[in-house]
Amino acid sequence: MTRERDQQKFPSGHGVPFASLLLCTWLGTIGPGTAQQTPTASAPTSVVVPGTVQAFYATDLFAKESGYVSQIHADIGDQVKKNQVLAVIETPELQQQLMRSRAAVQQAAAALDVAKRRLTGLQADRALQQATLKRTEQLFAGKAMTGQQLDEQRAKEGVSAANLGVGQADVALAEANLAAANADLQRLQAMVEYTKIIAPFDGVITRRLVNLGDLVQAATSARPTAPLFTCQEIDVVRVFAEVPETNAAAIRPGWAAEVRLYGPTGQTLRNTVTRVAGALEPTTRTMRVEIDLPNPDGSLLPGMYAQITLSSPPGLEAQATVGSK
Repeated sequence: MTRERDQQKFPSGHGVPFASLLLCTWLGTIGPGTAQQTPTASAPTSVVVPGTVQAFYATDLFAKESGYVSQIHADIGDQVKKNQVLAVIETPELQQQLMRSRAAVQQAAAALDVAKRRLTGLQADRALQQATLKRTEQLFAGKAMTGQQLDEQRAKEGVSAANLGVGQADVALAEANLAAANADLQRLQAMVEYTKIIAPFDGVITRRLVNLGDLVQAATSARPTAPLFTCQEIDVVRVFAEVPETNAAAIRPGWAAEVRLYGPTGQTLRNTVTRVAGALEPTTRTMRVEIDLPNPDGSLLPGMYAQITLSSPPGLEAQATVGSK
């Protein structure tokens, strides 16, 4: 009965539904040599991400030697120059060690001078004993000296040679002692220089966490301490942006960057992408992108938020399309 109903429904005599015929007809249009085309994604032309303004360099300054703060020459907001002294730490014990080291250098230098003078005398004695031995041998050959006298002179010449070797060793030891004393003095002088907290570059002091008379401890990896100052270079600032994984692969240095600052002014600055991290942050799956912006007037403050629009250079989308064919 079912077959009779199908024949009545499809008068052509085929018992196949019409949708199946359409599917067969569509499949028939794909020949054996026809490749299926897959859509290609072109490179994004622009990406909008949030960003943060940061100093080009930001350095926390710590004490390398323990002591009391005796001088402070800078405060927050001060413009400083490279190698400018910001504070001085007083270390009486270190000063005493430095004086003792200088005395040790003087003592070692005096000992070296004595050893050299003694060596000069030993060299003269050695030359005399060699000359005397030569004359003694000549007289012994002419029967004017006995064998006993010749042996005694040879012994004296041998003693002078040994003494000369000892003198040379004493000079070498004195030179080594002087070099060691000078090395210790240079070490202490370097430690005394560390009692001066200096600016590492031209910049501005953004934090001061020390006062006159404070006892500061030397910062070590085993005993971290708070920084005394924070110095930042803001003549040029960096704008950081975290680009999502979906767009990160396309971003390259040289992309146009529009930085729109939040705030009453709504200032908009334009530059290009300066550097790209080249790797994703595993925790956020984003890639860091940096844009350097000149800041001669200091209006761009570290910590400001911004909206960043990254745009691909002209022709990038066309190149991506051609490359996908």
